Amino acid sequence: MADQAPVTVVGLGPATPDLLTASARTLLEGPDPVYLRTGHHPSAEAFGQAVTFDHHYETAGDFDEVYARIVEDLVTAAVEAEGGGRVVYAVPGSPLVAERTVELLLADPRVEVRIEPALSFLDLAWARLAVDPLASGVRLVDGTRFAAEAAGERGPLLVAQCWSTSVLSEIKLALD
Repeated sequence: MADQAPVTVVGLGPATPDLLTASARTLLEGPDPVYLRTGHHPSAEAFGQAVTFDHHYETAGDFDEVYARIVEDLVTAAVEAEGGGRVVYAVPGSPLVAERTVELLLADPRVEVRIEPALSFLDLAWARLAVDPLASGVRLVDGTRFAAEAAGERGPLLVAQCWSTSVLSEIKLALD
């Protein structure tokens, strides 16, 4: 659609800048405005000139509100980009792994989203555990929905989104 504003989403990878893809680095160092979902990521420090959305985490009531505000800010930036240029939006890890803002952007008809794949935390987990997740039948479970997603499950699980002690506590209670 011709009236859609372009947004390119890149992943910062799961850790330090040495795990960035060459294409992600090129986009992040290019002429287009760069926005980081958060500056609290090991790779973000390499792009200190970029705008972050950390202020939304400090002022919003919950994560749904944070993510909605980020998407609104990105859409506004993309629509207002000079000369119809694109904006680059960088997220921790890989854009398509546990990234709610990317889901919201992809569903927004005001923007045309291009995804630049990246290494995710899953790649590091499988390597560190020396596990082929398909051969082992591993299920990925969101820790914030552990009780519902893992109830009665048997076999290996990798639990993600364990970002707070309260999430870990809920997981422990569900296991008890």
